[in-house]
Amino acid sequence: MKKIIFILLSLVFTNSFAISPYEATYALHASTNLGSLKVGNADFKLDFNGNNEFTFSSQSYTDSIWKKLYDFKRYETSIGSLTNNKINGKLYDIVEIEKDEVTKNNKILIDHKEGFAILNNSKKWEMQSNLIVDELNVYIALAVNLHKNPDQKEFSYNVIDEKGIELINFITLGEETITIENVKINSIKLRSPELKISINVSKKYDYIPLIIERSSVSTRFRLVLNEYDPT
Repeated sequence: MKKIIFILLSLVFTNSFAISPYEATYALHASTNLGSLKVGNADFKLDFNGNNEFTFSSQSYTDSIWKKLYDFKRYETSIGSLTNNKINGKLYDIVEIEKDEVTKNNKILIDHKEGFAILNNSKKWEMQSNLIVDELNVYIALAVNLHKNPDQKEFSYNVIDEKGIELINFITLGEETITIENVKINSIKLRSPELKISINVSKKYDYIPLIIERSSVSTRFRLVLNEYDPT
C-alpha cells in the first residue's frame, strides 16, 4: 500500500474535498462449502471533476480457476455531487451476474429538481429528502462524515436500491487492529444491520473501506484491501 504517496496527496486535496480521488484493489473472499476462499478480486475507483461531481465505480469478479465452483460478477457505478461535505446521488447503476445469468440489472435515476427517483424507467418513488445515497456512494458519505466527526457513534443515511428508499444506520463497534499485507493498522469497525455490511476504516487511509464484509442469502463475501493509490 502506497502510504507515502497518500500522505503527500492528502495535503493537496484537503482544502477542496474531505476525501480525495483514489483507486483501490481488493482480494475477494467467499464462504463456500470448502470454507473461506480467495475467489477473486474487486476494483474501486473514485474520480472528481471540476464541478464537485464524482463518479465512483466498482467491479467484483471471480478468478477463472473458480468459475466452475462459483462464477460471480458485480458492476456498480455511482454518479453524484459532493457539496458542502454532503453527498447527493444522481445515478446508480448495478449489474450482478451469476453463472452467466444476469440476476440483477438496475439503473436508478435521482431527479432532485422534481423530487423523485426512477427505477429502470418504470417504477417511481417520491423523495422525502434531497440527501439520497446508494449502496456504493454510501462509503464516500461515511468517509466524509468520519472526517468531520470521527468520534460519532452512529451515522444515518437515506439509501436507495431497487426496493425503494430506506433509512439505514452505520453503528461504530469500536477500534480493531487489523493486518493487511503484513502491516498492522488501527481501524474503526462499523456495521449496518439494514445493509448486512460491516467495514473497517482508518483515518490514516482517508477512511476508505479497508475490509468490507457483506452477507447475502447464501454467501458471505469479504473484501480485503491489497493496493491503494490516491490519484
